[in-house]
Amino acid sequence: MMAFTRRTPAVCLSSARAALAALVLGFGTLASAQPALAAPTKAAAPRPAAEAGQQPKPVTTIAVVDVQFLLEKCSAMQSVKQQDSVQTQKFQAELSQQEQLLRQAEKELASQRTVLGQEAFDAKRKDFEQQVAEMQRRMQERRRQLDNAFSAASAQLRDSMVRVVGEVARESGFTLVIPRSNIIYMADDALDITNTVLLRLNATLPQITVNIPN
Repeated sequence: MMAFTRRTPAVCLSSARAALAALVLGFGTLASAQPALAAPTKAAAPRPAAEAGQQPKPVTTIAVVDVQFLLEKCSAMQSVKQQDSVQTQKFQAELSQQEQLLRQAEKELASQRTVLGQEAFDAKRKDFEQQVAEMQRRMQERRRQLDNAFSAASAQLRDSMVRVVGEVARESGFTLVIPRSNIIYMADDALDITNTVLLRLNATLPQITVNIPN
């Protein structure tokens, strides 16, 4: 290109102009044949999520429930506690009776120690030890049955409470319910649905019958 800026003889102007025209035409041909050499265009700004077809994230509304209060005050739990008290008294009475029978058998065995021979006494002592082991086994089995029965009643109450909490939350427009025991600070008591849940729980499950095996 520097050759066209210097002073040149007149006889060469026509040929220089022809060469320059050919050069310009050549660049135009290359530009049209290779679009990659064109000036870069500004990238389009990303579209908002709504324009991209994405659903907006739902808003979380939180409610609070006092689980411990519900378990202590609901009528179903009161009925379970009453049945537990009755069964505990029966169990203690049965246990005391069995212990009294064993103490009586132990006294009788001790009184025969000087009367019976060693072999006969050892046989009676072995029989007494088996009675003690059998009594312990029966009492342990009875305790296990009672524990299982009351655990099933507690599970029934818990399931009913969770169902009622879900119903109240959906009707009130809450999407998340957390126990009050985990709350450090709450500015608005209106978020607490405990009393509403308690009233409905008492209405739907006034009592629970604990299935005690005979």
